[in-house]
Parts: sequence; structure tokens; C-alpha cells
Amino acid sequence: MAVSKRMRRTITFLASLAVTVGMMPNRASAQYTFTNLVSNQAGVANHQDTDLVNPWGVAYAPGGPFWVSDEGTGKSTLYDGQGVKQSLVVTIPSRSGQGKGSPTGQVYNNTTSFMVTANGHSGPAVFLFATFDGTISGWYPSVDATNAVIAVKRTGAWYTGLALATSNGSPFLFAADNLGNRVDVYDGSFNLVKSFTDTNLPPGSAPYNVHPILGKLLVTFTNGTGGGVIDVFDTTGKFLKTFASGGKLHSPWGIALAPSNFGPASGAVLVGNEDDGRINAFTKSGRLIGTSPIAYPGLWELIFGGGSANNGNTNQLFLASGPDEYINGLFSVISVK
Repeated sequence: MAVSKRMRRTITFLASLAVTVGMMPNRASAQYTFTNLVSNQAGVANHQDTDLVNPWGVAYAPGGPFWVSDEGTGKSTLYDGQGVKQSLVVTIPSRSGQGKGSPTGQVYNNTTSFMVTANGHSGPAVFLFATFDGTISGWYPSVDATNAVIAVKRTGAWYTGLALATSNGSPFLFAADNLGNRVDVYDGSFNLVKSFTDTNLPPGSAPYNVHPILGKLLVTFTNGTGGGVIDVFDTTGKFLKTFASGGKLHSPWGIALAPSNFGPASGAVLVGNEDDGRINAFTKSGRLIGTSPIAYPGLWELIFGGGSANNGNTNQLFLASGPDEYINGLFSVISVK
């Protein structure tokens, strides 16, 4: 029986939710706990933060807290592994400099490349943010402690995802332009060096997000029918194969590789559907293993913890979502019981 959006929201938004269910329907003996850590709404999660509206990308530095891109408020807010908000809040600028920004994908930069400059200071961006209005901005504390600085303005682009990966020994940014049907590639000095896509997909298909997995790039695609495709490219932008298509994919965006101690989904490639809020587990070759029995409507980021109090255990899966048609926000965690 189909589950209505209203019912999904009721399930998801029980105050301080902590329900225990089987992650994979065919292996219900292994169980997980689903917990809402932060919401913009009172009584929905363990903590309330009105800045958390339609959160997309999530990243962290080693030992550091989660940085969450709040598309609905144009900010990046920080939380520890229990959902406690940190004091720093970073504003993401709009292309025009007027009104709020619209951060989507986000990455942590562990290189000395991607320098940002403002107020007479320069430094390699620690965190980088893509936006709906075609910008990539970076944050470095001594350049501007509370504002990201725009480094890229791509006319006509609508960036919905961002990844950082190394190709031939050099770091590059990969920005998914959902409107332009391309992945734009920027070098360490923010120069646009190439763009790529899958030209064999049906009209209406377009890149949605990019994830570095096992030395390759997994690129998610949306299409006009609400399904989706995931392709594998190498880091030069060369198409290698289709990982998954159709079936349980419904506007896939978030992808995470599960560790070996994540219950029945151990070692699986986890794919989050933005459309129906479900998480699908695939083998590394692209075979579907199963689907989560609980939905997070408007599901965006999937990211495993970093192994510290600031960013959770390495076998805890953290999720960002924008429920109620993206007007609200939720930061959650799935833990092995």
C-alpha cells in the first residue's frame, strides 16, 4: 500500500523521534535507530534551530563539527554529533550581493588550493559552497570570519551539487549544473577547465549531484519523469558506465559508502531519493539490495560520521532534509542498534 506524504511526515516528525526498525526489509533482524537531532520547528527534534531550513550539503573537517548548508536561510550552521548548535554561523552570499544566498552542495577542502580573497586578506577556503545562482564561494576564517567569499560566478548556471576530487595529482571542483545539463570542472585557482555530461540520456535529464566514491565520480541525474540515473565517470570526466537507473531511484541526490559495521547495509553504496525520501542500498556493482522502511521527504545529504564527539561515530549515518515541500528543515541520524 502506498504511503502518503502526510503519513511520511507524521512518521518522521514525532517529537524527539527515536524508532527502531530494520533497515532492509529482508533482513529485519539487524536493526537501526532513527533520531531527529535538529529541526527549525519546535517539538520535532532534540534541538530547535530556526536557521535550519531546507538543509542540503553537509561536510566536516577532521575532528570538527558538521557544517550544514541551509538553502532556506542562506547560511551554514554548525552542529556537533548530538545536534548541539555551535556559535559560528556563516552567511553564504547571493550572486548579486542582495538578499540571501542559496547554498546547495558543500565540501571540505583539505588542500592549499582554492584561495579566496577579501578585506586585504587571502587564504585557502576551508569550506566551499555551490549555489542556485551559479556561484561557488569559500570560507577562510582570517579572510572573513562570518561570511563566505564568492570565487566563481557562472552565468546561467544553477548549481545543485559540489564535489572535490583529485585528477592526475591536482585538486578539482566538480559542480553539477542542473539547468545547463553539465558538470563544470574548476581547477585549484577556480578556472573553468571543462564540462561534461552523459549525452546518451533522454531529453530532460540533467546532473543533480556529484560524489567521489572509490576513486571515481558518481553523478546523479534527474529527469522529467521523476525517476533518475546514476553514472560513473573517472575524474577526467570520461564516462565509464551506468551504475543504476529507474526502478527505486526518484531524483537521487545524496550518496554515501557504508562502512563494514553498518548492519545489513555494511559496505553498500547508499543512495538517497530527494523525491520520495527513501534510502536505497546498492552493491558496489549497482545491484539493489534493499530500501529503507522510513522516508525523509526532501532528502538531501547522506554522510557518515567522522569518529569524534563533534561529528559522530563512523558508522552513524547523518541526513539533511527539507520536509513539507522544503519550507522546514531536519538534521537526523541513523545508528546501528
